[in-house]
Amino acid sequence: MECFVFPITHTNLFPLTTKPLNIFETKYLKMIEDSIAKQIPIALAYVPENGDTYRSVAGYGIPQIMDRRPNDTLLVFLAGLGKVKIKKQIQNADSPYLICEVEKIHEDLTLDDELKSKYMILSQLLVQWVQKHIPDPHQREIFIKNLTGPQEIIGSFAAYLIRDYDLQYEMMEIFSLNEQIKYLHRLFESNELTNG
Repeated sequence: MECFVFPITHTNLFPLTTKPLNIFETKYLKMIEDSIAKQIPIALAYVPENGDTYRSVAGYGIPQIMDRRPNDTLLVFLAGLGKVKIKKQIQNADSPYLICEVEKIHEDLTLDDELKSKYMILSQLLVQWVQKHIPDPHQREIFIKNLTGPQEIIGSFAAYLIRDYDLQYEMMEIFSLNEQIKYLHRLFESNELTNG
């Protein structure tokens, strides 16, 4: 499988979550247009702050243009379809952006009975966060209605309640729902989540 690769700091794309992106660089404007036209996904590759290279596990999706601004910049929503492991760069002299060979990551989404209580605590924390940080009741209701299962809830929890982007990336590298729940619950117990 091929993906266009968008290296970016302070951003991780979790499956079944949506990331808004302001696109202004010429090469990434072209990447967005090419991704939509060719239906080739974009892998949002995490670059640690002060890092010089991206990490190999990335969320991916096909972008949707939400706003074309008068100055030719774009507001784009990238909905996470899953995770990929970025393998190697494909040489393409005509492309101003990275094109890489990737391998889809298949996650174990089974929820063990003994973790259901921890999962419920995380679900309640996420709903409390939504009620506090999304003032518009209609938007709040839409957000909560879209949390239809464990993968959506755990992905949204990681995207919004983990304040440290390196810790978010550690979560990206966990491919079992049960292990993700344990990881998030440890962060909650050690008070390493976002305030409020």
